[in-house]
Amino acid sequence: MSHAPTSTEEIVKNYLAARSMVTSLKFFDQESSLAKDANYQVDRCIDEMTEAIEKHDVDTLCTMWESWNSRVFHSLDAEGVKQAQNYEASAYRLFLVRCVQKKNIIKCNEFFRRMSSLTLNNPQWTDWFSFPYNHQAKDTEPYRKYFDRTWIEIYYVSLHNFLSTSLATVSPSVIGTIVEGIARDPHGSDHVDFDEELIDDFAVIAQCSAPVKRGHSKPSLRNLLKSLTSSKKPSASTD
Repeated sequence: MSHAPTSTEEIVKNYLAARSMVTSLKFFDQESSLAKDANYQVDRCIDEMTEAIEKHDVDTLCTMWESWNSRVFHSLDAEGVKQAQNYEASAYRLFLVRCVQKKNIIKCNEFFRRMSSLTLNNPQWTDWFSFPYNHQAKDTEPYRKYFDRTWIEIYYVSLHNFLSTSLATVSPSVIGTIVEGIARDPHGSDHVDFDEELIDDFAVIAQCSAPVKRGHSKPSLRNLLKSLTSSKKPSASTD
């Protein structure tokens, strides 16, 4: 007799296997194994950020912060969002400092083009447009601290702690809440509310391999989730 899955992760894996989505299942397994340890997640994020700074990879750095803002920091309160913005600005300034140290002014200009929506007409960035051409920047405010090794080390430790705390406050996904509720009570179908406008994770995944019929998505999804979270026991058929 099969056991009932007890986590969203297991339910997703069962779904992918049921749809014969072998490649998706393989990558999901890999990502899930890496994501088990929250500290490892944060360590990896910090490592990727420092690598992007060292390699003068402006696209990776900016895309990373855009992802953090949309997936993690958006759920913070006003003070938390402000802190996130300060950490983000410091990361970009460390990028500029590293580019100047390596005499890569082209990458500085690329950054200002890439992030013009943030830097243009922003008083907090006014002084930084001349930074790449300031040969005394290391000893001049407001640039000085970004050259200080002790300050940089403190920044990374503080950012690590902030990321860890922020990840802990992220609200569970809609689909995660639904499937975990069904896992706890597989026979209670009426208490699960599938919003007509909900484009859930399972439907998005399914579109990669087969068309999704909108008219039947809600009941079929409910039945699928219930079947994946229930043991193989005889039960009455449902419409």
